[in-house]
Amino acid sequence: MKRYVGDPEEIQEEIEREEKRDSAANYLEKQKRINKEIARLKKLFKNIDENKKKLVFTTIDDVAFMTITMQDLRENIVRNGTTCTYKNGENQFGTKQSPDAQLYLQLSQKCTQAMKILVDCLPKTEKIKPTVPEDDFDDFVEGREDV
Repeated sequence: MKRYVGDPEEIQEEIEREEKRDSAANYLEKQKRINKEIARLKKLFKNIDENKKKLVFTTIDDVAFMTITMQDLRENIVRNGTTCTYKNGENQFGTKQSPDAQLYLQLSQKCTQAMKILVDCLPKTEKIKPTVPEDDFDDFVEGREDV
């Protein structure tokens, strides 16, 4: 932990400058992670119909943001738990679901909906029948007389 020496006003200004630098660094790091996730998702959708690309790429931006935000929330939930204590007034207190857990659940639902949109935009693939070596079983079944 950094030790501050000097005038209280100067110390406060230094603390505020450091907080702004940390905040900017956190923002840039999160933005970098989001951009990496966007690039990963766009690779999956590079061969879709041109008419769908605008919708898909906008949705990809949202999914990437939600995915990275949910990762951060998950870390907070693991560290702090899913509940928190509250106090309303002098005698009213208890536990409730933490704001991080609430937000995580909301984002999870929205992310699932957005991913469904993305999956629906993927080109349909043909189902390939597995190739099985011929063993004459089908001929046997078809050649049997009904008893």
